[in-house]
Amino acid sequence: EEAVPNVTNVRKEFKTLAFWQGSLKTGKDGKAEFNFTVPDNLTTYRVVAVGQTKANQFGGDASATVKVSKPLLINAALPRFLRDGDEVELRAVVQQNFADSEEIAARCATDASCKLIGSDRAAQTGARDAPTVFRFKAQVHDVDLAPAKIRFEAVAKSDTKMSDAIEITLPVQPPTIVRKESVAGPFNGPQFDAQAKMPNDWKRGRGKLAVTVSTSPWLPKIAGLPVILEYPHGCFEQISTKLLGYSFLANLLAYLPDAAARDAEYRQVLERGMKQFNDSLLSDGTLPYWPGGETANPFVTCQAFWAINESVNAGFQAPEELREKLAGALKKILNGQMPAASFERCFALFVLTQYETEDDFKAVSHDLYLRRNDAGDEGRALLAIALHRQAIMPREKEQLLKELDAPIKERAFNPKTLSSATRAEAISALAFDTIAPKLYTPQKRQRIRDRMLALMDSSASLSTQENLWLLLEFKSMIGAEKAEAINSTTEPKGVVSKNGRAVAWLDRKIDDRLLVKGLNTTALTFLMRAEYSTPDLDTDRVDRGFRVERVVKNLTEVKRTGEKNAPFKLGDQLLITYRMQTRKLQNYVALEDALPAGLEVVNPNLAMIGKFFQMPANSPGDHVLDLSHSEIRDRATLLYFDTFAPGSGVYSVLARATAAGTFRWPATQVVPMYDSRFSGLSPSNVCNVASE
Repeated sequence: EEAVPNVTNVRKEFKTLAFWQGSLKTGKDGKAEFNFTVPDNLTTYRVVAVGQTKANQFGGDASATVKVSKPLLINAALPRFLRDGDEVELRAVVQQNFADSEEIAARCATDASCKLIGSDRAAQTGARDAPTVFRFKAQVHDVDLAPAKIRFEAVAKSDTKMSDAIEITLPVQPPTIVRKESVAGPFNGPQFDAQAKMPNDWKRGRGKLAVTVSTSPWLPKIAGLPVILEYPHGCFEQISTKLLGYSFLANLLAYLPDAAARDAEYRQVLERGMKQFNDSLLSDGTLPYWPGGETANPFVTCQAFWAINESVNAGFQAPEELREKLAGALKKILNGQMPAASFERCFALFVLTQYETEDDFKAVSHDLYLRRNDAGDEGRALLAIALHRQAIMPREKEQLLKELDAPIKERAFNPKTLSSATRAEAISALAFDTIAPKLYTPQKRQRIRDRMLALMDSSASLSTQENLWLLLEFKSMIGAEKAEAINSTTEPKGVVSKNGRAVAWLDRKIDDRLLVKGLNTTALTFLMRAEYSTPDLDTDRVDRGFRVERVVKNLTEVKRTGEKNAPFKLGDQLLITYRMQTRKLQNYVALEDALPAGLEVVNPNLAMIGKFFQMPANSPGDHVLDLSHSEIRDRATLLYFDTFAPGSGVYSVLARATAAGTFRWPATQVVPMYDSRFSGLSPSNVCNVASE
């Protein structure tokens, strides 16, 4: 590439922490010196020093500032990300402080994934300390979604030594929503053709594929484990389930080569989850359902304590005193010293009796047995396991199992305990497998196991709770695995699992044919997981129990609608309203809106928005939903509603137009977190933003 003359140093390394030294020693005069390489940020850094004596006394805090600048500097004003197919205005802002007026030449250089439209050069006159904006147009064309590199260069005409350059890398996202799906099944070696087993939608899509082949017949049954570890929502039920999946189900993870490859990533996510537990702990030692919540959730508290104990056993470091505070809360739940359902008390006993303790739970166990009709079948099963662990009340334990020896009744989802018929079947089966009473005949054992395996075939459509308890029961079912080792000398070569019984090919393009040769010549199983988007840029609304509509109103100028002939302008304040309809009561509803690159959500707090803007009136029959939790990310807005009553509900967020261009806006998705039978998609569309 031809560069602007005399531009030799391209700024690429940007750090918020410029330097850290934890053991700098002073001389006899109390002074210390240090050298460091300044990052490429042109900004003001704060220098902080804290003194420590040999006796470990701390004090003498001191601070100063260091300003990093240049006589001429160029900064990028770009979106946070791009989507394939976007037409974007690439802006650079130049400032100079060495002349009252100076002519500046600027150049923009991009890689092949973001092609410039028009000239790559421009010249303007800039006044001292005044921002001068340079604009270049480009179109994103990157079906592989590789990050796009964009470089700006600037040089003064009167003195070519006055120059600057900056390079930014932007992630490129698909123009439509991303689907995550899996398929699994048996086949006979020694050859495997991935394309022959693919659903047709995958063959039309763009994205990544991971393929695992195993000598174990159980591989297709543990497809729910990756679902658990990668579940996207940040509630404490999901976080604690991830912790249990990673630590308590480690023997099942040993079948997944990609789990080993992503070990560091998983550990980082889980350690952050434990920190969130600690930060959100309420004064009585309990946890809420959502981080930052104020209402205690006994079920989440019990599962979090269980998850942390198992994580510590697996080598994680828990925050100091977190286990003790949660253990104290569980004992209060168990003893009826704080509000909790009978099932939650049984769950607390189930968790506490897994670990060595000096506490005697016999009296409270007897009390729960007398109240077992209030605990339901799940509570009975957990109570029976707890009695078995304590080696107490054998007749009562047998009676509990006799009462469980009946078909599980269908039930509505319980938002308080997250109960469902599938989870009840798994917990009851776990009780029978754990205790193995006389009535658990070989025929009954086989019938229950067949039922569990059938349920696990639909792991992608199950909730985290259902997947977790099915996997716990599956772990107790399989016992010692006797499958032979997988042949690792395949063509192409793959990544072998920790237990040597599976091999995987990871992060492959979904449209690259994978034909594996050299596998074992015996019966094998496969598990394929795809993360892909379809080539259909314009998608229609999809109603599966939810109808979703996305409406945008310009609060700055109502006539600017974002259409091609009436684009938004940079800085416009936009009210994005999501209107949803459903015919039945729904719980824990998640809304995800994958944003266009030219917009940024600045406030999801509807009450706060109303203080500063005149809000449009809602349509008759609409009710404003109560927001339970929100997560505002660079590329998406996530809104959560614990309760969604039948009828029409609306919620709005405030956004701002931050980049000029024509941007793809994927569909808004709505789905109940624990019931995937229902969902909804809004139509996708295009968002136009003008710079002037």
